[in-house]
Amino acid sequence: MEGIAELVDQVADGLSQLRQLLDDPSTLPLATITRDIARLERAMDKKAYVDAAFAQACVLADAGKLVGANHPDAYLTEKLGISRGEAYNRIARAKALFDAPPPPEPDLGDLFEDDGSEEDRSAAEEAARKAAEEEAERRRKDQEEARKRADEVPAAKQDIIRRELDKLLKAAEGERMRIYARAMEEAKYRDEKDLRLFVKRLVADANKPHVKANPNAGFEKRDASLGRENVDGTFDVTLSMTRADYALYKALTDKGLSPNSNIPEELQGNRDPRTKGQRRYDQYMAILRQYEESQQAANGGAASVVVSITLDDLAEADATTLFQTNVGVELDAFDLVRLGMDGTSDFLLTVDGLSGVPLHLGRSRRLASVGQRIAMFAVQGVCSWAGCTTSMSECEAHHIISWLRYGATDIENLTGLCPTHHRCNNDHRDGSFNKGYMDYDPDTGGAVLVKADGTRHTNTTDPAMHSAVNRIKAKRASISAPPPAETHWPTSPPPPPGRMGHPGHANQPSHRPNRPGHRMPMRP
Repeated sequence: MEGIAELVDQVADGLSQLRQLLDDPSTLPLATITRDIARLERAMDKKAYVDAAFAQACVLADAGKLVGANHPDAYLTEKLGISRGEAYNRIARAKALFDAPPPPEPDLGDLFEDDGSEEDRSAAEEAARKAAEEEAERRRKDQEEARKRADEVPAAKQDIIRRELDKLLKAAEGERMRIYARAMEEAKYRDEKDLRLFVKRLVADANKPHVKANPNAGFEKRDASLGRENVDGTFDVTLSMTRADYALYKALTDKGLSPNSNIPEELQGNRDPRTKGQRRYDQYMAILRQYEESQQAANGGAASVVVSITLDDLAEADATTLFQTNVGVELDAFDLVRLGMDGTSDFLLTVDGLSGVPLHLGRSRRLASVGQRIAMFAVQGVCSWAGCTTSMSECEAHHIISWLRYGATDIENLTGLCPTHHRCNNDHRDGSFNKGYMDYDPDTGGAVLVKADGTRHTNTTDPAMHSAVNRIKAKRASISAPPPAETHWPTSPPPPPGRMGHPGHANQPSHRPNRPGHRMPMRP
């Protein structure tokens, strides 16, 4: 639309000019510009409404299909360059602001009793339907009121409201729009922390009668969420438990609160320096390790945490060196020791030093599914779809030539894809629905994304480029690369042709496919 284009030009030009005026903060007259900058901040709150409206347009147009995906969030991430989390937030705000509220069901609970005349039952049924219509109108008006205030409420506050509303029980969903409208009004006057507490109280009040009526109502809200890494290398994990599960968790972890629990006997002393929280944590981890060990024994080595390490890594490592894992968390040597990785049950994967193609997996047995996943992790590190950083522990094994088209379950025909991109793959390879497909690249020994337009894209994200095989390739390439023009050969002669280090060696095919290459010990 021409009007939108002109307004966007004005906003972009105005921000560019403002940026130039504020280029040197040391010269800014603070008292003079504070009011104007505050006005700008309030004006930018309207961006949240614009974002939600555009997200709703993407939903209505099923825009995911325009970029070969199944969901509109992929369109937002590709076209706007925003994160998947931000795309989800915008779509969620759009749903709250623009989707029609779900209609209430008429309360017909007592209409079909044997007592009472037919006329009484008809009148009661009509009254129930009229009440449902009035409730639907109330919800519509609440949403309209919330939408009017949306351009005054920053995106961060709208996301707080939505996240707290998601804690409503299904039986209390009828209160969503009422709470939403009230929260949007209060958001103008409350800071983020106070707003969260305010909405949390309203949600708890709405849930309370249904919790009393149904003691199991909270079970549907059970949740375990994983947070991002903190600066000190720790992670925050949040558990929302039912009362019974919490009681079991507390009973089991309480057993680790006594001094010297869950530490080797030789380290036990008169004084246990750990805090109460640290003792409970150690007890919890002991429970997890006991489960992990039982699964290892029962399944013959089902991979839980896989660490990718090359011989070069081991030679150059120190206490601060971080090693890539299949769960997307980098671990140092101390972490590996804490996990019990003593090398007694490691897999040993051999890859060709030049092509990076896996040649052999140790233990002298046929390549098993666990071994194939380890090999995929060594080659690609994360989901192989271009631009994706999903950890391998969340990925699914994908047949490059589909199983229905007689694709073999061999490592050359397998690649790891996250569930989202696995569903985006076009097994027919015909460009239908604007979807691409994964293909095997014989030059790199890995998988590449072939988009619907025929272009080929390799995953060049940071974790992908730091997979074990890619690190080997990078080192080989640096050794085999020709010297810069200004560099002179040393007094000793260069290595003869065909030896590692010759400038053309990197482009020569390997004539010994079974030659041993770098080896990567990995924990099953």
